[in-house]
Amino acid sequence: MPRKDLGFYAIILVLAALLLWQWLSKADFAAQIAELEKDSKDLHLLSGIGPLRSAHLHADVKVYINGNPIDFSQQKYQLAARYLHFEEGIGDVIHTHAAGLTIGYMFSSLGIDFDSNCIRFESQSYCNDGNKKLKFYVNGQPNNRLDNYLIRNLDRILVSYGAESEAEIQKQLSSVTNLAPDYSAKNPS
Repeated sequence: MPRKDLGFYAIILVLAALLLWQWLSKADFAAQIAELEKDSKDLHLLSGIGPLRSAHLHADVKVYINGNPIDFSQQKYQLAARYLHFEEGIGDVIHTHAAGLTIGYMFSSLGIDFDSNCIRFESQSYCNDGNKKLKFYVNGQPNNRLDNYLIRNLDRILVSYGAESEAEIQKQLSSVTNLAPDYSAKNPS
């Protein structure tokens, strides 16, 4: 058999082996993808968070620490997560793209820890201590759900830490924008 023919058959054999290997690996890959999708659905059920695009909600949010507002219009807070984010350089309206998202999830997606006693922001902890308290308001009313509060369309949310007087809290509540209805009208669910 000429040397040319041996080379040709060797190439054919290698190509056949590669095709067989690719076909077998695709079968495993497809099974792995199906298993991952099943796991993802199970995790969504367990977490209470719906799949991406299961909701499209907007809420106005304002956060104060010791009387100073956090500026969520900064680039580092924009489009920080797929499920929930600030966008377009606007730091007053949170956009949610899944059902079941909490205000705690919002903070977590921004790298901020938040619970019923503390808010941890930029390497500093602001915890309930003496007259300095963490306060949470939804639509102008005190709310004790804090990090577990499920964000609803058109909510107006205030998180405040400090020793503010009632008049100062009212001023902070008045500073919460009412832009969410405009975004909801442009992008209905």
